[in-house]
Amino acid sequence: MLHPQTAFFLAGLLYIALPLTAWSILRRRHNGRAVTLWCLGGGVFGIGTALIGMRGTAPAWLSFAVANLMVFGSYALRSASLRRELGQSDGLRVSGAAWLSVSVLYLMLLTISPLDAPRVVLSSAANMGGALSLSWLAWKLFRIKGYRSAAMLSVAYGLFAMSMLMRGVVNVVNWQKVVVFSSGPEFVFAFIAALIAALYGNLGYIGIALESAREVELARATELSREQEKREQIELHSRELSVLLDERTQLLAHREEMLGVMAHEVRQPLNNASAALQSAAAVLARVHDGQEAMLRLNRANAVLMQVSASIDNVLADAVLLDGGEAMVRQETDIDTLLALVLADISPEVRHRVHVERPAAARTADMNASLMRLALRNLIVNALVYSPADADVIVRVSDSDNPLGLNIDVCDRGPGFEPTVLDKLFTRGTRGTRAAQPGGHGLGLHIVQRVMHMHGGSAQLVQNLPGEAVVMRLVLPQTEA
Repeated sequence: MLHPQTAFFLAGLLYIALPLTAWSILRRRHNGRAVTLWCLGGGVFGIGTALIGMRGTAPAWLSFAVANLMVFGSYALRSASLRRELGQSDGLRVSGAAWLSVSVLYLMLLTISPLDAPRVVLSSAANMGGALSLSWLAWKLFRIKGYRSAAMLSVAYGLFAMSMLMRGVVNVVNWQKVVVFSSGPEFVFAFIAALIAALYGNLGYIGIALESAREVELARATELSREQEKREQIELHSRELSVLLDERTQLLAHREEMLGVMAHEVRQPLNNASAALQSAAAVLARVHDGQEAMLRLNRANAVLMQVSASIDNVLADAVLLDGGEAMVRQETDIDTLLALVLADISPEVRHRVHVERPAAARTADMNASLMRLALRNLIVNALVYSPADADVIVRVSDSDNPLGLNIDVCDRGPGFEPTVLDKLFTRGTRGTRAAQPGGHGLGLHIVQRVMHMHGGSAQLVQNLPGEAVVMRLVLPQTEA
């Protein structure tokens, strides 16, 4: 049978070897600090136990004081490791305080008492407390995270705590006959429990680390699965959006096709009818008894021109202004533009429009069709909102800073209500002071869009009801 002192030494060597094995397995697979604390604690326990087994060979201060302080400290390190596994960051501070208290008490007993009994009982109690602490923390880890390896570690250290309790009780009963290296049954039980704790404790901690790593991998796999599912949903949604976009593109193409048909099949006949009515009115004007017929023709022509202008606005809003094609600009004669705009005005009210042209420029860079539409909208707006006997002035002037052309349309109408000033150029906005009902609120919206396409602006310069309501088109130009 092994001598108890030799048993201490061999147990110490085992406690040194097993943590080194655990370190070599776990150092790159698990939380580095937790692994370090556990393996360091096991190694310190092994060194302390081996030093106790070397009493008589090693100096007394080393085999008594240092050895026991190392054994007590090993529990603090291993408890801190398990607390870290539980997510508690203050484990080392709590365990360190307990180690310091027991160590101070042991050193005091070593100094003041010549008997072995107090120190042996304290050592047994400290080992029992440390083992119970490890057993409780491991069991808590099993209950919270379900690690079966933690349950194995808890049972191993619970058994060791029981052996220390038995040894302490025996030493208290035999207080006067306490021997450090006893060979009684309590020592044998403690030695076997220590071996079991060394083996299954370290195996249990390796299992905890591996189960934790597997848990992390499962969580990562679950997250990847969720990300893959989200990616598939996004791709499915993207495909659905692509289908909807294709359908929308087809609908827009069909709309533009229908609007093109409308432009050709409806607007052109209206223009032809208007031209025919104007020609018939000119013929009837030379007949003395044709005044009534000419009046009716002029009214019919005005209606046709109004319908044609509305169709122009709708087509411009739907096709020209919402299209993706670049706007074509070219040098346009200003007088020709003004003549075309006046020709678009109904003959019944055309005489009310007067052009003032102090500008020196003869031509300007623009899209003539769109500028014709914008200027006509402003003039028609002024005619509709101003009194029937009031004139509308179209004033064309040069601008040097910035370089460009200003076209003002002035009337003496009731002006714009304060409630519509903020949304004056918004699609669908109409004033309530018009002399004629109807309209869709597209006129000023189209004016602003046309001027923005030219890099310019449409502005309300003056809004004095009954005196001067002035709308201005600013058309920038570049130096030649």
